[in-house]
Amino acid sequence: MTDLQFRRKSQGEQFGEFYLDFRTMELSRGDQTVRLTLLEFRVLKFLVSRPRIVISRQKLIGSAWPKRKRSSYRTVDNCIAKLRQKIEANPDRPVFIRTVQGMGYKFVPLEELRPLVDPAE
Repeated sequence: MTDLQFRRKSQGEQFGEFYLDFRTMELSRGDQTVRLTLLEFRVLKFLVSRPRIVISRQKLIGSAWPKRKRSSYRTVDNCIAKLRQKIEANPDRPVFIRTVQGMGYKFVPLEELRPLVDPAE
């Protein structure tokens, strides 16, 4: 990994056609900015920073919502639904933010979505 690649990775994360900039707290798709609320940014950053790791709703609540506020699992689910509307081509069949039944959510980077075997074989 070059210094430039490392610096860029520490300042943000690229996934698919999106770039989440940690410094400016912005999500962009190509040259277009995708508007995120502060909570949506926090949840997305938390997930993107931990690819392939299943994150419980409780852990997401602790990372994105202040401890003094009461938040429920439904609050997390609603935030995830809004994020999917913004980043998924088909929010009903999410590619990036996957639900792990009974556990929580995990972020799957685009490079993992390619088939392992060539379909032409």
